[in-house]
Amino acid sequence: MYQLQHEVQRKEKIYKVYVILFIISVLINVVLFFVDGSILRGIVSLLVLSIVLHYGLRKKVWAGLIVKCMVWIHIVLLFIMFLTMIIKVIQ
Repeated sequence: MYQLQHEVQRKEKIYKVYVILFIISVLINVVLFFVDGSILRGIVSLLVLSIVLHYGLRKKVWAGLIVKCMVWIHIVLLFIMFLTMIIKVIQ
């Protein structure tokens, strides 16, 4: 019984980390849209992603999937950016 409770707590912590990383990635995206000059695009993006966050906090499966996908997409993009920076430095 203890292992089952421990597993649930571990999954909750992991999901909270996903949500925090999702919030950070949403804020970065919105700031980049505003800096780029696409104010309407930034507002629409913020609206849609805040709806996803709202349902994600309510533990809806589809929103949780979107949250996890967005976080992993941003992690992969960061990795690609670092690789290209390293390749440019080497050349």
